[in-house]
Formats: sequence, C-alpha cells, structure tokens
Amino acid sequence: MTISCGSEFDPSVIHLDEQPAHNFSFAYPQMTLSTEDKPKVEPTQSSKHILILGGGVSGLLSAWMLLDQGYRVTIIADDWAWFKDFEKSRMTSQIAGALWEYPPGGCGLTEIESVGSGWSNIDHYREWATQSFDFYNKYDKICNSNERTGHSFGLQMTKLNQFFYTDVTLGGDDEESTKLQSLQQLDKQYPELGLKVETLSQGELEDKFNNINTKIGDQYLESAYTHRAPIINTDKAMGYLMALVTVKGANLETRKFTGRILDFGDQLLKDYGADLILNATGLGARELADDEDVYPVRGAVKRIDNGRAGHFRHLNEAYLVPAQKDDKGHPTKTIFIVPRNDDVLYVGSIIQPNNYDMDLTPDSPEVQYMWNRAGDFMPSLHHAKMVPMFPFAQGLRPFSKKNAKVRADEKATFPLVHNYGHGGSGWTLGVGTARCAVYIVERLLSAWADKLKEKDSTSIDEEWKAAVQYKAATDINKVIFTPMKVKQHSAVMAML
Repeated sequence: MTISCGSEFDPSVIHLDEQPAHNFSFAYPQMTLSTEDKPKVEPTQSSKHILILGGGVSGLLSAWMLLDQGYRVTIIADDWAWFKDFEKSRMTSQIAGALWEYPPGGCGLTEIESVGSGWSNIDHYREWATQSFDFYNKYDKICNSNERTGHSFGLQMTKLNQFFYTDVTLGGDDEESTKLQSLQQLDKQYPELGLKVETLSQGELEDKFNNINTKIGDQYLESAYTHRAPIINTDKAMGYLMALVTVKGANLETRKFTGRILDFGDQLLKDYGADLILNATGLGARELADDEDVYPVRGAVKRIDNGRAGHFRHLNEAYLVPAQKDDKGHPTKTIFIVPRNDDVLYVGSIIQPNNYDMDLTPDSPEVQYMWNRAGDFMPSLHHAKMVPMFPFAQGLRPFSKKNAKVRADEKATFPLVHNYGHGGSGWTLGVGTARCAVYIVERLLSAWADKLKEKDSTSIDEEWKAAVQYKAATDINKVIFTPMKVKQHSAVMAML
C-alpha cells in the first residue's frame, strides 16, 4: 500500500488496492487515480454519462474517480468553492477544519435508535475512513514536482494528539477506550499506513506536553493518545479538485434545483443525454432527496496566524479534546486546534444542531466561550493574532439522523445513487464514500442494463421500469449494507 519514487512506478498515479468490505459480502475493486490532466481511461462516444448534483468534496471526489474509470461526467451545483475575496461565504467543504479522525469523531455523543437496511453504521464509517487515510498516505508520496508533499492538494501528514478525562489506556469497554483498541488493531493490521499509535498516561502528559494545561475547569486530563493523521488545506484542495476534474473532461454547470429529484430526474437524464444521477448535495438533500433525516449542525472556527513571527509559538501538530462526559455525566465541549499548511491555525469547535442561521460573529457569546476554552487548554493562544481579512469562518455541517447515506435509490424509476449526510466528516470519509458510490453506480448500471434486455426497450411502461429500478437497487443495497437491530453510536465527525 505504498508508493516509491523508483522508475518502475508512475509518479502521478495513486493505486487503491482491492479491499474486502467489513462484512465480507463484497470487495471494492482496485482503482487507479491519476493526477495528470487527462483521465486514466479515455472515454468514448459510448461511455456512460453520469450527472453529479453537488460541487462539494463528495461530488468532486466521485467525479475524479468516475473520470479516471472512463465515464463522461457533468457536475451541476448551485454553489462552488470561492477564492477571489472574503466577502462571499465559503461552502461547508471549504471552511471545514478537515482533520482526519478515526470514527467516531470528537464531535458527538449522538446515538441512533434504529438503523434500517441501507443505512451506514460505525463499521462502514471506519471502513471509509481507512480508505481515505490510505489515499492521503499515498498522495503524500506522489513524486512529480507539482504534487510533492501534497503542495497542490493542500495535504500535510502530521500528528494528532487527543486528550481524555478518563484513562482510556486501561482497556475498558467505554466508547473512547474501545475506539483506541480498534485504532491500535488497525495500526497492527496495516503497518504500511504509518499510523504509529502511542498512548500516554496522566503522569506522562506534563512531561511530553509543556504547552498545555492538564486541568480544564475542574477536571484533570488523565490520558492521551497520538497518531499520524492527514490535515487538508481545504482552499487549496477544493480549487485543485475543481481544476483537476475540469481538465479531465468534466462539464461544470451552475444551476439551482427545487423540488424532488424523483419528480424531475428522469427528464433531467433525457435533457443531458445521461445514464445515471449521483446525488451529492449535502444539506440540500433534505429537499432534493425528500429526506427529513437531514439537518444542519452549525459550527464555527477562528483562524489564527500560525507563522513563525510574534509571540505565539508555531504549531505543527493537531490537538483535540473530544466531547466527553464529565464526572457528573454531563457532556463537555470540544477543543479543536488544527494547523494547516498555509500557516493558518483553526481553533474550534461549536456544535449547534438544527440551526440554519449564519449570523455568528467573533464577538458572539458561544464564539468567545469557544476561544476561552481553547486558551485555558493552551495558554499561548492568548498571544496569538487572527488572520487578517479572514479571521473567522462558520458553516452548516450536513448531518443525517441515520448517518451517511451512500446507496442506490429504491423508489426512483431511473438509476439514482446517493452520497450525502457526512456531517462534518466529508474529508475523513470522502474518499471511502466516493469509492463506495462509484461501486454502486457501476453495479446499478450493469443491473439496470441486464434487466432492460429482458424487455423490448420501446415498450417499457413506467410501472415495469420502476420495478426494475427497485429490484436492482434493493439487491445492491443488501450486499453492501446490513440492518442493525441494536443501538449504535453514530460516527459523527468534528471537522469544524
């Protein structure tokens, strides 16, 4: 799972190995992604044409994979990443902190009461996060001069330090302890990833970290663990992905849809001469997919000057105190301190479910509380300065009550695949969910074509057409997902 700069390797290619799914019911096929300006497999006039709705990280990563597989791609979105000035609001994929976390992330204590067939669980999240880590790890080794050290993509591989109010190193059965055990197992199973998980007891914290307080409020930090982790400079990455899919042949169109995809999707496919719709609209899926499970979680970050001048000591590593429960059983707030490779430090985090308002300011009470909380943990932040012109960012994480939904639609009378509901985890899960979405796209197109061969295409009635779509989608979803009969902690991720 590693790439060498030797002459026997193409320095512009990332090989994603064949990987069995967690339930061993299927295997993700090997996939090759190229950082060159042309697709790895050139499309032909007979190549399938995919319409992607949504221009965020999920849509763009899916487009990259489809293009390099030889598909023709059109991406339609009502909002794109913005780089010219700081007056226009950034899209969620662009302002995210974009720190890779092993699921469940530090943002949530949410539980799912029931999960139906086709909805993802913690095992899916860990599978997708691992695939994403593998991609970032390999991208970091790209050898051509334009991509060295992740320059274009805005990637840096650094160390994540996570701190806890309990001793998670003792092998307990609480959520954080079992998460650590799973992460350690992953490190042993795939040493080529270079996770390098290390644990620290309370007595070791002050010796290793002289820049933090081990007492926050009236609680002491009792343990920590560290591991290697990707961090994405989202401004660079979004610009890179938009440029890459464009030069590979994707058409980008700005257009706003209202209503349900189920009502206009068939006509949309006819208008564009396309074969399948991939819905990656994030929060927009609440209306377009008619999915009441989708809801926003408002977040905000302060953007700090992380240069090497001034009184604030430059940080190369990320620091996270995940949301936990205190000794009275009450939830605590997250502390999120993440450096990007453009000398900007992100400090958060705010978690406000079902709040659509984008009216926070640096002086809002919750923002001040967030900043003071981070300063109590890392006192040197009190000497830091905000980034000029763009000191503060806020956005709406697109959550779903039943977690990320990467699945074939079972109601549509045309081929429709969904990839949304990542919460704040778009950059952690994005490569894995895009790979899963592409797998479903290919399976659905194949099943759809096989079924249509059984009936004269000139006499297909809508009722039979709907039955074909439902059967194909149901069969594929059953292979990929399994129903859960017990409570599962959701794998919500803290990216802002």
